[in-house]
Amino acid sequence: MSAENRLTVDQLAALSPGDSVTIESGADSGRPRYASGTVIRRTATHVVIRSTTRHGGVYQEQYRLRDGIRDGRGGPAELIHLPAWDTVSTEQRHQLLRVDALFREWARDRTDVDKLRRLHHVISECLDEEGTRSQEVS
Repeated sequence: MSAENRLTVDQLAALSPGDSVTIESGADSGRPRYASGTVIRRTATHVVIRSTTRHGGVYQEQYRLRDGIRDGRGGPAELIHLPAWDTVSTEQRHQLLRVDALFREWARDRTDVDKLRRLHHVISECLDEEGTRSQEVS
């Protein structure tokens, strides 16, 4: 977990029922996982978030208003802000997810040169398109 994307005290104080939030967990194990949730209740010291797993499980968890860190069971988790996703187009998201999937596929077998070539090719395509976009803006 990192401090640069953590919600500020003011952002935490502004949360109210119905607001959407992003939860980061698993960062201590090397690969952060992100989930979305909805504020369902707020007390003087905590905010209660409802999140649903991809398998349909529903969880309610408490996060401290002081720092946005989860109270209770499980590993560490915190409420964060992902500014990059706010400005990324749907096409760019698909490209990023494709790069992520190819990286995970290659990481399972780092000796597979073909998987590494596919990953390199897709990353190059993304970088080429980003360079083209920045030239169009200039």
